[in-house]
Amino acid sequence: MTVLALERQVLEREGFEVVTAPDGAVAVKLLRGQTFGLVLLDITMPGGVDGFAVARALREDDRHKRTPVVFISGRTDAEATREGFKAGGSMFLTKPFNAMQLARLVKSLVR
Repeated sequence: MTVLALERQVLEREGFEVVTAPDGAVAVKLLRGQTFGLVLLDITMPGGVDGFAVARALREDDRHKRTPVVFISGRTDAEATREGFKAGGSMFLTKPFNAMQLARLVKSLVR
């Protein structure tokens, strides 16, 4: 099971509506077309648009100025953290994570 599939399964089981994107470019299009209560992003995404670029695009949209953005990544270096917050990230969740951690984090940010 992919991390994306695991995230979806955990969050849907908790009653959240989940919209996923296969890559960063699609994520940007989705974010421009609707609003979300929370955005989870991996730093490394397929398609040439990384999570940092998605977060920056999100923050350019007035509808998403206050939307929480959580980066989920195996990268824990100071540079990634700094770049994530600079791009508009609210928090980081380090891979590997467990389902309970993810559910608790999302609940705390959305409700």
